[in-house]
Amino acid sequence: MKRYVVDASVILVGLLESRKSLVESVRDIFSSATAGEIELISSKFLIMEVANGIRFNERDVAKAQKFFKGFLDLHIRLISLSKTSQKESLFLSYKLGTTVYDTSYHVLAKAQSATFLTCDEEYYKKAKGLGDIELLN
Repeated sequence: MKRYVVDASVILVGLLESRKSLVESVRDIFSSATAGEIELISSKFLIMEVANGIRFNERDVAKAQKFFKGFLDLHIRLISLSKTSQKESLFLSYKLGTTVYDTSYHVLAKAQSATFLTCDEEYYKKAKGLGDIELLN
């Protein structure tokens, strides 16, 4: 089964419909995970990053809560990064000039023999040379 690590950019596009051209593709990924056709994995940090993204993109509290519930219902296996992966995330963030958050998803994908899916074009441009990454655009 194909395995993917997703970051907050993917989740927020699917929930908030912030990039109309990507919504259908992202929702297809969510459906495939629900159907057991693919496995979605992410860091436990994803919960707070998605909550923060919703907080600063949706003014209506009731809608925000609905979006967050939708996120929590997604079929994503959340795991903690090992100490080795945490150290690697910091090191690579310096090397690439990226945030530790973004880099940690990529490191997690490599550690889990998965492909990192992101909608973050800026990170993708800096990190595509590492491999195991796909930009949804």
